[in-house]
Amino acid sequence: MSRPFFSVIIPAYNAAETLEDCLESVWEQSFSAYEIILVNDGSQDATASIAKDWRKGKPGLRMRIINQRNEGLGSARNAAIMDASGTYCALLDADDLWHPEKLASCHQILAQEEPPKVIYHKVENFGRGVDHPRSTFPLQGLTDLIEKGCPLVPSATLIETTLAQTHPFQIDEDFHGAEDLYLWLELLVAGHALIYWPEALSYYREEGGMSSRIDEHLRNVLNVYDHFYRLNRINKKDYEMATQRKYYEAARFYQKRGNHHQAHHFYSVADSKSLKILGLKILNRLGITI
Repeated sequence: MSRPFFSVIIPAYNAAETLEDCLESVWEQSFSAYEIILVNDGSQDATASIAKDWRKGKPGLRMRIINQRNEGLGSARNAAIMDASGTYCALLDADDLWHPEKLASCHQILAQEEPPKVIYHKVENFGRGVDHPRSTFPLQGLTDLIEKGCPLVPSATLIETTLAQTHPFQIDEDFHGAEDLYLWLELLVAGHALIYWPEALSYYREEGGMSSRIDEHLRNVLNVYDHFYRLNRINKKDYEMATQRKYYEAARFYQKRGNHHQAHHFYSVADSKSLKILGLKILNRLGITI
């Protein structure tokens, strides 16, 4: 059997409600030179049996299921990546979906004579009633990511397998939920370009209940920036800019959901000199959700 071009990396923890749709979006790909490596990360629901039963109904599919105790997203992705035999690892979270032409489109750029080692592409959000495009754009470098925000979503990112194996995802709990941001920063610091390919598409599932974890996520994202700042990998200006941006994003998250008290808290620590933030802060005080 020939070597697959893509290894589809799927970490799954208690993903019974979304896993079958996720897997079907891979099965429906027009490009077939891929394998699936699914890591059941100690799920306590029917994730393992759903994956096993789904595989039985797909003759000729190259799919391996790795069962491990619950060790977190970074560990699950690493386990799959280390087992990958494809030229590129295509990341896919168990609650997200792919457009049927996603792999075919990515193959166009990755099969070139001198292909990039990392590409990412367009994303549409879904799951909260109104589907809408997610902000994605080309990155010119590290400062660009800090000034404009992070446009990379794991389910829309592909990494050369040898590079992914030498730059594993973080498993430190201080970076939990921000493992991907850590990796993008690490790759940029190491001089690797992250190439935007606008011709492919993934679908990112928005979680309605994320507000219960936004403070933890914010803290761990700031831990990532603090880590790189302390190692002198990012300068003070960029560090402060990254921190202010995350406070602003948290404020916008809460204001859009009508939680004006929490939004006020984060606006108060965001950049008070920004006229845009000042205007949004005033609207928030008036109880206006925008």
